Amino acid sequence: LAMVLAACGSESGETTTTAADTTTTSMATTTTAPETTTTTGFETVTVKVVTLPFITFAPYYIGVEEGYFEKYGVEVELVEFTVQEEILPALSSGQVDVSSGLVSAGMFNAIARGGEIKITSDKGYVDPDGCVNWSVLGRSDLVESGALDDPSQLEGLTVNIVPTTWLEFYLSEVLAEGGLTLDDIEKVNVSSPAVPEALDSEQIDVAVNAEPWVTRLGAAGHVPVLPLPQELTPGESGAVQMFGPTLLGDNRDAGVRFMAGYLEAVNQYLEGPTERNLEIIADFSQLPEDLLSSMCWPALNPTGDVAVEGVMDFQEFALERGYQDEIVEPEDFYDDSFLTEARQLMEETG
Repeated sequence: LAMVLAACGSESGETTTTAADTTTTSMATTTTAPETTTTTGFETVTVKVVTLPFITFAPYYIGVEEGYFEKYGVEVELVEFTVQEEILPALSSGQVDVSSGLVSAGMFNAIARGGEIKITSDKGYVDPDGCVNWSVLGRSDLVESGALDDPSQLEGLTVNIVPTTWLEFYLSEVLAEGGLTLDDIEKVNVSSPAVPEALDSEQIDVAVNAEPWVTRLGAAGHVPVLPLPQELTPGESGAVQMFGPTLLGDNRDAGVRFMAGYLEAVNQYLEGPTERNLEIIADFSQLPEDLLSSMCWPALNPTGDVAVEGVMDFQEFALERGYQDEIVEPEDFYDDSFLTEARQLMEETG
């Protein structure tokens, strides 16, 4: 349910469109002809990847536009979903091959119930030395009055949060600093585009959100407060990339090659707001370049590795809250062999 927001932020997916309304955007030439051999010697394979217009999905577009996937004989089809709740079932059933989003109880419940999906890489982590991407944002008047100087002051306030996700876990860590729990606040789930008005009209007091909303809300005086993720959860993976049964099974080689192209694209993404990156990201995200230049670019782990210990901490939280029925062990939810083999392939290919 909630894994999709990842990385990105806090959309609630309140649209009512059905699965038939998903949109497939082929960023490379799509063909029904038999597989062909690329100039690099790889057989061409097609990988279907779920995408959303958030900056953490930029490596997919960079990878296509700059030829990183093509280098490994991978043709990427970017598939847009209008109903976020349908993404995990689509991944589990093999309708799509790759998806990503916030670490969530939904993904572990799906695995525990037999879904053939696994986390294969990072898709957003808390860089201890990085800028603020995820944050608790206080309403401007409360911030100015000093009413949000300490986590204990959150008691009784209305807080916007995407439930059952890593963002709620982070909020629980903030609350614990003030001797509170999630039961001491009033939780609501307002879609990100509606958050600014909800804060301005005092419908909510606090929002837990990500870029570009951190920058946009900050311009209106609704600024990050209380302990930041860099203080409470340094190095943790808040969002992950997952593979479905096709890449985990018979087409495993395609998964390795896709991962190699993805890591090369991540390296370019991590160069930050270069002229070329801004051009690519502004086009798919529809965010203005001046905003992209000024906002915090979410940190992606250049190695792709996932902080497993932090993921287990999240699961303990989700189990305690009743969001999960059981703990899923690392060997059942994480397969880092794609990363290992992709790095080796990158070295061999040069």
